[in-house]
Amino acid sequence: MTDFLTITETPGALLTVEQLGRMALRYSLAAEMAGDRRVLEVACGAGVGLGLLIGVARSLAACDCSTSALALAHQSVGKQVMLTAADAQQLPYATGAFDLILSFEAIYYLPQPAAFLSECHRLLSSSGRLLVSTSNPHWPFFVPGALSVHYPSVPELAHLLQEAGFQNVALYGSLPIERSLSPLGAVRARVRRLLLGVGIFRRSNALTRTLKRLGYGTLTPLPSLLPASLRVVNPFHELTPLQPDRPDRRHRVLFALAEK
Repeated sequence: MTDFLTITETPGALLTVEQLGRMALRYSLAAEMAGDRRVLEVACGAGVGLGLLIGVARSLAACDCSTSALALAHQSVGKQVMLTAADAQQLPYATGAFDLILSFEAIYYLPQPAAFLSECHRLLSSSGRLLVSTSNPHWPFFVPGALSVHYPSVPELAHLLQEAGFQNVALYGSLPIERSLSPLGAVRARVRRLLLGVGIFRRSNALTRTLKRLGYGTLTPLPSLLPASLRVVNPFHELTPLQPDRPDRRHRVLFALAEK
């Protein structure tokens, strides 16, 4: 099985303001929903976001297919979270074991996303909820990431969730293009698209770090756990309801919230 550690956001990695803002938004949303619930994060990576859920959820479990990433997560959360190595398309938990399942920026790495969503439906309790985030393939400056398989559009994601048996499927957009891109940001987006297209960022050296600063702007080291004091600021807190039958070309990030 592919080890995704090379593309996982790990402690100490240099992230852009936007990357940190996106991370803050998704885990803040999760924390708002996690109160007194049995929570599972699928594809937790190095577990950086678990810090916002510890002490909020009634119980907290997380899994990832990368044992290397899980080792980093264990260093950060210890025994506060039940960590398990698992394939998202065949999850090793009991039926109805969770009230809330989270999966952020992971569905596009899966060869069988329908199997993953069916597993989530199986694991959720009655009226349990699933929160998924993914990059929007119809965003004008979209570039697929390394190791990705397929990025579902808004209609595809809605259809997959409905086929898996979910009810009350709602889609939202985050980071509208007019808010996320200043004139300088638009130039940087084109630079990023060029550099990502030739695979330069897959290497780490002085040149690639310089190019990354040119393409992304200010970079900040990622902490081992997001602090409980973290706040979501403009423009990252905005979520716009989307029509589930129409591709969205305005927002960089998509969220799906569905109920069993």
